[in-house]
Amino acid sequence: MLEEKNDKKLAIWKGKSLSIAGRTTLIDSSLSNSFVYHMSIYLLPKTTTDRLDRQRRTFFWQGGSHKRKYHLVRWEIINKSKKYGGLGIKNIQLMNISLLCKWWWKLETGIGLWQEIVKMKYMQGETVSSVKHRLNNSPVWNDLLKIKPIYLMGRSLVAKNGRKTSLWLDSWLHNRPLSFSAPVLFDLCCEKNISVHSFLAKQGQLHFSRWLPHVLFEQWLGIINSVYNHPFVNSEDTPVWAWNKNKNFSSQSVYNFVIKENSRKHLKHVWKAKIPYKIKIFLWLVENNAILTKGQPDQKTLDRQSHLSFLSH
Repeated sequence: MLEEKNDKKLAIWKGKSLSIAGRTTLIDSSLSNSFVYHMSIYLLPKTTTDRLDRQRRTFFWQGGSHKRKYHLVRWEIINKSKKYGGLGIKNIQLMNISLLCKWWWKLETGIGLWQEIVKMKYMQGETVSSVKHRLNNSPVWNDLLKIKPIYLMGRSLVAKNGRKTSLWLDSWLHNRPLSFSAPVLFDLCCEKNISVHSFLAKQGQLHFSRWLPHVLFEQWLGIINSVYNHPFVNSEDTPVWAWNKNKNFSSQSVYNFVIKENSRKHLKHVWKAKIPYKIKIFLWLVENNAILTKGQPDQKTLDRQSHLSFLSH
């Protein structure tokens, strides 16, 4: 359905008469945003996201032409933000994941009827970190469970009474889960899903699958001391978002993390230049060595490229 919706748009647009800059603008304003609602509700199958990407990729390089043309720059580079050397065209699959993560944040921070229903039906007293897949889950809830690990990477908890905080699985004590900082103890522990509140109620008396040697026992005593030195108060635990300076969740912060942008060349001199957008795209292609030529560039061509770069300053 989503592909057909885009096909109807592409049939109307006169891609042949548009410059590559015009096609980029249409992709950003329409093709990439026409299925935001669906991506906010469902985890799209990879086959669907691949087909949608193929539509955008073909339109970007070929316009409305059926004649195959060279794809001169990898799509993964085009998906990167301009700050990291790309064009900022969103990766659909990663955008889908980023939009779905907001439901976990709303579930933890919001108060409403749907939160109460979800917690009663699917959580059943468990924490967000410990809840797992069940056979009677709805497809939408299963989709959310698939992207939960990414959400948990960016979310940490301020443990107050410890009722909503998992002792082992949440980032609350040392800005990382205890299951990561003490993996051997976590593997040996028979109560992996215990909350901090329950741990305190049991006075730290957890069961392990075997006796702990001296080194592990000392490590366990260190964890107990750290937990008891934590300043607990009688109020609800509070989630905070690590990937934003204001500690509030945003889908953009998730996308910026999952796209894993490395420090490619930032063409600030191109994007800040007071020149037409189509010339900026041309200069971007030049910087990526993506201009079709019959052979290796001679010195005159290299000088012309340097001159274009100078003009863009």
